[in-house]
Amino acid sequence: MANFVTDGRNLPIFESKKEYHFYGWQEATVKPTDAAYHMIDDPKMLYDILSEIWCRQTCAPRMRDDWTKDNKTLGQCSITAFLVQDIFGGDVYGIPREGDTFHCYNVVDGHTFDLTSEQFGDEVLSYEDNPLQLREDHFSKFEKKQRYEYLKEELMKKLAKVTLLKLVDAAAKGDIRAAEEIAVGYHDGRFGERNLTKAKKWASYAAKHGSKVAAELMQKL
Repeated sequence: MANFVTDGRNLPIFESKKEYHFYGWQEATVKPTDAAYHMIDDPKMLYDILSEIWCRQTCAPRMRDDWTKDNKTLGQCSITAFLVQDIFGGDVYGIPREGDTFHCYNVVDGHTFDLTSEQFGDEVLSYEDNPLQLREDHFSKFEKKQRYEYLKEELMKKLAKVTLLKLVDAAAKGDIRAAEEIAVGYHDGRFGERNLTKAKKWASYAAKHGSKVAAELMQKL
């Protein structure tokens, strides 16, 4: 199991964690179906990353006054469930709640799990025979689509930092291909905003060690 934390450079790393408390965590072993999320091992790792992102801004407006860091999954269900679907595939289902609303969760290849179930405390929810949920219906609400897009954007930023950290570690061990990827990444803005100074630094290093890609990049810088 993974726990999302940061190291001394304020970059994300993962360390062991004893247990999870969201519904179905034992079944949350599916793998990403979208290569863009290959850094995510499974839904448990995603939960750890999202735990650093969920906030009052991503919470459903009607629940924001009650949102706290101690109850970080409150009001996060639908945008989280559809983000999970982006990454792992499967279907999103909804447990009927008061006010003609639904609490959303995921079923992927027969694995049922609910990353945001902790908001209900000791209440027992039924995860059987619930209606299928469609993103077209949920995202017809502009504010919900905005929250989903913000959550997804922040996730990609976290993953970019993880990728950079691993590449830097590999480059430090003499992996010239990693140094080349860092140079291209800084040039293209894959790690956030473009940084041509850092791109030139890494391209120069990789080019001196035989990287043709880095040498070509140096001509553009």
